[in-house]
Amino acid sequence: MKKLLALPLAALLSGCMSIPAPPPAPYRGTGTEPFWSLLIDERDITFIQPEGQPIRQPSPKVIHGFAGDIYQTPRINVNIVHAQCSDGMSDRVYPDKVQVTVDGRQFNGCGGL
Repeated sequence: MKKLLALPLAALLSGCMSIPAPPPAPYRGTGTEPFWSLLIDERDITFIQPEGQPIRQPSPKVIHGFAGDIYQTPRINVNIVHAQCSDGMSDRVYPDKVQVTVDGRQFNGCGGL
C-alpha cells in the first residue's frame, strides 16, 4: 500500500520541478551624432561605432535600479532609464533612454526595441 501511494506522490512532485527560464533577449541601444550601437546579451556587452573596432566586454551582473538598469565593466558602463526616448532623427519612439560611457567618453541615445 505504501508503495502505491509513493508512486503518485513522486509523479506529482516531478511536475512541480521548475523549468529553467530561457535566456533574456539581447538588448539593443543606438545613438546619433556620433552614430553608435550597443548590444547586450547574456555573454557580452558590445559597443560599435562605424569608424572603429567593436569594443566587447563580458556582461556583468545587472544592477536593477529604481528607474532602470545599470551595467558596469572596466571599459563600458551602461545606464538604461525606462523613459520614452526619441533619437532626434526619425519619428521612432523607444521605450528607454540609454547613456553609455566607453573608456571615459559619454554617448547618449535610445534603446529597448
